Amino acid sequence: MKLPLLAGLAAAASLAIWYADSHAFGRLSLYSDPAFTACTLSDAAPGVASIYVVETADISVAVWFRVTASSGFTGVWLSDATTYSKTGSSQTGLGVHFNKCLSGTWLVATITYQLFGTSTCSQLAIAPGEGLAVPVCFDCFDELPCFNNTPLHVNCNDSFDCNPVAVEPSTWGHVKALYRR
Repeated sequence: MKLPLLAGLAAAASLAIWYADSHAFGRLSLYSDPAFTACTLSDAAPGVASIYVVETADISVAVWFRVTASSGFTGVWLSDATTYSKTGSSQTGLGVHFNKCLSGTWLVATITYQLFGTSTCSQLAIAPGEGLAVPVCFDCFDELPCFNNTPLHVNCNDSFDCNPVAVEPSTWGHVKALYRR
């Protein structure tokens, strides 16, 4: 009786490892331009700024996240816009459902802020919606954490990599093999 149970558990664990290894996780990025190339924003004068939330994934049907500002950012949130179904707001938790499975890179939402020209070096970042542990990217079969999310840097003099190298998920066996002699 124990042998079939153990065999079933081993098969389920193998399937879970295969699934994690074969499915890429979604990544959410913030950009200041509609071409999705600039991950910096200048707040040098009063004005309205559009921030573009973009997902890159092999397959996705929805996301749930919020955007937080670090100290030094003085902009004020005005609105969220998307062409997809949405619930909530980017300030507390924004759920966006794409109504079909998408793959590649696409615009999830546009967030509008009023800027005053007074921000110091700071950033806007993807964060978990209220009550969640992580931002969630729903592939067409499961809900997974969004990994390698790219923040938007405001009034910082450094140069930033807007497209970080993706981290590939691995199994525990692969990690243990790194420490074998």
